[in-house]
Amino acid sequence: MEKELRNNPWVDVPCHIDVWHLLKEQRISDTYYRRGDGQATQDLDWVEALHRSWVHEITDLSEFQHCYFVNGTTDAIHHWKLTDKRPWQKLCYGEYEYPDMIGDWGDVTCDVPGQYMDEETHRAAKPGVIDPNKVLYMSIPSAEDGNFFDLPDTQAPVILDCTYISSTNIHKINIPPNTEQIFFSFSKGFGLIGQRLGLVYTKEPHPTLQTLKEFENWNYGGVKTMDYIMSNFTVDEMWKRHREEQIWICENYEFKPSSCFFLATTRDNYYRRRRRMKWNDNARICLTSLFDDYK
Repeated sequence: MEKELRNNPWVDVPCHIDVWHLLKEQRISDTYYRRGDGQATQDLDWVEALHRSWVHEITDLSEFQHCYFVNGTTDAIHHWKLTDKRPWQKLCYGEYEYPDMIGDWGDVTCDVPGQYMDEETHRAAKPGVIDPNKVLYMSIPSAEDGNFFDLPDTQAPVILDCTYISSTNIHKINIPPNTEQIFFSFSKGFGLIGQRLGLVYTKEPHPTLQTLKEFENWNYGGVKTMDYIMSNFTVDEMWKRHREEQIWICENYEFKPSSCFFLATTRDNYYRRRRRMKWNDNARICLTSLFDDYK
């Protein structure tokens, strides 16, 4: 099993039997709407209000007046990169790779002159420098290790990726004041990878998503699935369900449990190929294969 954990570079997510049963109750015909008659907009408005309440103990979205359905975080990134040609940066190595894969590569804030690895902390010795004139993309919990961290106080415009919310406990996120967009996903906590369910919040109307919203051009069934999930599960329910098992697994493998219930970290040299960060010796380990399926 150690070899399997070492060789898996990806994040897989556990599936859940009660989510499976819930999805069986949803019929495609329930959202067989005529575009423009307002039913789809009514559903989306309801889901937006429900989601704002669902995550309110984690983050305050009151300054973000615009909300859009997207086909998962990858689709949110598509629309961001399609419409925003400003130079950009990421907080660290190990961030979600997709923005780099579909466009120009972002700078890394910890790549400062003379940077080196501190042998005692196993991290970068010098603090990173955020360029206030470049867009800063960050994920929280971080894609590098699945952990919460204190977001930097920065003047740079921020794109904040909250994909891992719904796979963690309740932990307050203080959004940087210059944040322009926030991404949410339903895939990680509930195993809904193939359903492609996401929401984007913005302070100003989005250049492309606003037009699609005005024409009721989104996945109506996906909105209904979000409704089912949030009406039946709390935002931290899967974390509560799996936390004890996560800790037990980590104790047995000598891992450190991450904020996200199916991730862990280790500095064990055996897992060095799972190190995602140039200036950090922690390796990210996906624990999903060690959970019982459909628990």
